[in-house]
Amino acid sequence: MSRLHDLNFFVKLAAAFVVMTIAWLWPAWRFAVPLALFSVCFLCLSRIPGLRGYLKGAALLTLLVIASWILNLLLQGMPIAEALPIAAGMAARLVTTTAAFYFVMETSSPGSILAAASAARLPPLATLVLSLTFGIIPMLREDFERIADAQRARGMEIDDVSFITKLRFALARGVPLLVQAIRMAHAISVSLSIYGFDLRRKRTTWRHVGLMVESQLNIKDKANDL
Repeated sequence: MSRLHDLNFFVKLAAAFVVMTIAWLWPAWRFAVPLALFSVCFLCLSRIPGLRGYLKGAALLTLLVIASWILNLLLQGMPIAEALPIAAGMAARLVTTTAAFYFVMETSSPGSILAAASAARLPPLATLVLSLTFGIIPMLREDFERIADAQRARGMEIDDVSFITKLRFALARGVPLLVQAIRMAHAISVSLSIYGFDLRRKRTTWRHVGLMVESQLNIKDKANDL
């Protein structure tokens, strides 16, 4: 399975999109549920780091989606026998989609993403978006876990409690996580400015600094205009 981890980032990303497309083109629960189980088993066999946290999140997602869809369909007058397969199919498709992209995120380092984007000669903006998207999500997940550890250190019991209490505590982590995400975005923007990232350049490089700081106006062009 280590060979799968070393695949080109764009190959893994394309495979994830194919799996997601297959899951959403055949919405019947008889096909969606086995595909979701296969995706989760694939993650287990691949020994993806942080799999335990993903399984907890997937279980929570499945329960919330099934409960909300059943309630919605029952309010529309649909019998429970018809609402349950629809809700199960929707939850299974979401699990398959998240599992596919979770594999891509956890097996692709920022360096491998930048190397693949450079080999593909992508524009700087596309490279930046890809590296930030697939690099920040694992970092936010780690921050989410650190917030949980801080809650435990302060005496808050978040493990051996009811499902409703776990859900309430999980939602309570959203505010500090949002604050941390904003701070991270600001730090990234400052770092890009310091390193001279400029969309007008074909490549992100250090700014040209000689005896004097590079002027905003091109002196040669100015002289030619005269």
